[in-house]
Amino acid sequence: MKQKILIRVSMTDDKTRAKAMKTAVQFKGVSGAEIKGDHRNQIEVTGVEVDIICLTNTLRKKVAFAELVSVNKVEPPKKPDEEKKPEACYPPWYYVYGVPSSYAHPCDPYGYNGSRGYTEEPVYNNEPNCRIM
Repeated sequence: MKQKILIRVSMTDDKTRAKAMKTAVQFKGVSGAEIKGDHRNQIEVTGVEVDIICLTNTLRKKVAFAELVSVNKVEPPKKPDEEKKPEACYPPWYYVYGVPSSYAHPCDPYGYNGSRGYTEEPVYNNEPNCRIM
């Protein structure tokens, strides 16, 4: 779970800000950090499964007094829904029970003659006991 952590650190000059940023970015699980706040005294750390307490204690030891302000879960950016094109309207496929009898199959009740073939129009097999279907 990605999270945003806001830590207030007593930073007065650019040297301590750089040291605080370097310390925060080198920490395990941190993917980014930036300076925030009106007085540029807050660090916003973004990362996955960051140990917040250990990060705050490390900043206290290496930089200056640090105080945890907030921890928020980062929501993935929502993609705008593309306009859905309506699907083409096709007439439904009409299924007839059985298969065309012009094909040789064991359920042909009309007596397929293999040597001559059919002399008439193909007739659909409507027998409900067909084992193929």
